[in-house]
Amino acid sequence: MANRTTIQFEYNGTAYTLGYTIASLKRLEKSGFSFGNLEDHLLTAQEDLFCAAFDAFHKNVPRNERMAIYKEFANSEDGEEGETANTLSDILFRMVNEVIEEMSPKGNVKWKTVKG
Repeated sequence: MANRTTIQFEYNGTAYTLGYTIASLKRLEKSGFSFGNLEDHLLTAQEDLFCAAFDAFHKNVPRNERMAIYKEFANSEDGEEGETANTLSDILFRMVNEVIEEMSPKGNVKWKTVKG
């Protein structure tokens, strides 16, 4: 995982790092999460993304424990000096976008569209 944003915290004496991989986002989408229709999931999108963020480093943490941690999370982090605070959903979506951008083709094969 090349220079991706992660969320790091400690909960009940255990250090956690939350992040996404291409595989974890594909699994999330295959399980029914729709990145194209987020407005249809306003009540659950943030918690689904939070729970999915465990898969990169802590995939064995059960869903009920992930939800317990989510309920204890503050909605925003303190910004570093000169930086504004970020909401949890802002950071989660930024993390998702980094992975999606990484998924884009970057090879050297030139191509063109032909209408025939």
